[in-house]
Amino acid sequence: MGGTLKDIARIDTSGLDPALAGVEIVTMCDIDNPMIGPRGASYIFGPQKGATPEQADRLEDGVTRLAEVIRRDLSMDLADVPGAGAAGAMGAGMLAFWGARLQMGIETVLDAVCFDDKLRGADLVITGEGRIDGQTLSGKAVVGVARRARRAGVPVIAIVGDIGDDVEPIYAEGVSSIISINRVAVDYSAARLRSQKDLALTVDNLMRFYRRMERQNERNER
Repeated sequence: MGGTLKDIARIDTSGLDPALAGVEIVTMCDIDNPMIGPRGASYIFGPQKGATPEQADRLEDGVTRLAEVIRRDLSMDLADVPGAGAAGAMGAGMLAFWGARLQMGIETVLDAVCFDDKLRGADLVITGEGRIDGQTLSGKAVVGVARRARRAGVPVIAIVGDIGDDVEPIYAEGVSSIISINRVAVDYSAARLRSQKDLALTVDNLMRFYRRMERQNERNER
């Protein structure tokens, strides 16, 4: 657990099933954050899950200890590996104990659904997430979708719950517009109760505008 990582004394992998040596394990990550440091598991994701600054410091001490023991006992330096900080440094665990290959999850999903094929002939892509902010650039779905769509010349609209202050770089990745579904200024405790309705109304409003632009373009072509 996060609170006991600092107590790890050693790592012994002698009990691993030898059959695992012949198994390829691919770990899908939705971020490229390292294990420790300012962009690591503790300081980026700890506060998102409710950790106070003091708790984040303790988590960082624990993850740092884990990185030290992995380096000493398994001869792997994982502290700065992109994706090692995923899921509270579970990415590092998958590398250390399973010999896994870390891969951006959104790229795997887009390939699995043949997303590039579906882009052909598309006029618009609508995607979204709960909160869009600087972390979105670390490999989350919105940017993964936008990068593919940009290569195909298709505009992207991101429909989200909350918009952070540091979203400007996201436009350069292919997102044409970011729209929040929050229609009234209320706390999250109240907003979440009306989120389904607000999402539907936001998309309806967007489609009204889109249809209006289509009709205008048709008139211009006549």
